[in-house]
Amino acid sequence: MTSDADETTMSRRGLFRAGAAGAAAATGLAAGSGGAAAQYDGWLDDVDNYDGTHDYTGQDEVTVEVGAVDGLKFGPAAILIDPGTTVVWEWTGEGGAHNVVANDETFDSGETVSEEGTTFEYTFDDAEEGDTFNYLCVPHEAVGMKGAVAVGSVDDDLVTPGGDGGDGGDGGSGGNQTDGGNASDGGNASDGGSGGRDLSVNDIGALSLALGFAGALLVPLFYAAHKMANEE
Repeated sequence: MTSDADETTMSRRGLFRAGAAGAAAATGLAAGSGGAAAQYDGWLDDVDNYDGTHDYTGQDEVTVEVGAVDGLKFGPAAILIDPGTTVVWEWTGEGGAHNVVANDETFDSGETVSEEGTTFEYTFDDAEEGDTFNYLCVPHEAVGMKGAVAVGSVDDDLVTPGGDGGDGGDGGSGGNQTDGGNASDGGNASDGGSGGRDLSVNDIGALSLALGFAGALLVPLFYAAHKMANEE
């Protein structure tokens, strides 16, 4: 016979197992839901300057810095290119001696080099859409000097190279308000002349609607101040 205590223990165990299974399922969904974890298998998880995949599709040649940021990064860390594009890795001279080696040995720059201006290039002629190539600097892998090249398409956030959001424009000329017209220089309204007028009920209603509940509380005070200014 099973006691009440045994049934309680079994019930608690069942709940624990169900909770654990749910957590595992949620973790699996998160890991397979796209982004760098899915595309690069976590290869860029410890790369400080990774901010998405920089989209260079449409270009025949792309340059990646070797020794970027603190001298111990590839910049950009992840790029998207078309099949047949040539990638040129160019040394900045920072961070010591580096090399560029693909995990699958597709490309290898050889011995480490420290001289600024050194270049190594590889053309992805045999790559197909959806291929990815993870690579690293052998002596600096432990500090996150790793990169990735995606070909054709990528399951990741795309970054437009050089896209800084623009200069935001010049804000326009401002019309009459900025050139000292009737609005900025006060015109007849500010000196209490013919431009001034008493607020009507419609004006008060419009202000209340525009300013919302808080405005409705402030409008009477504004109206009184307006009346006093006109009387003076």
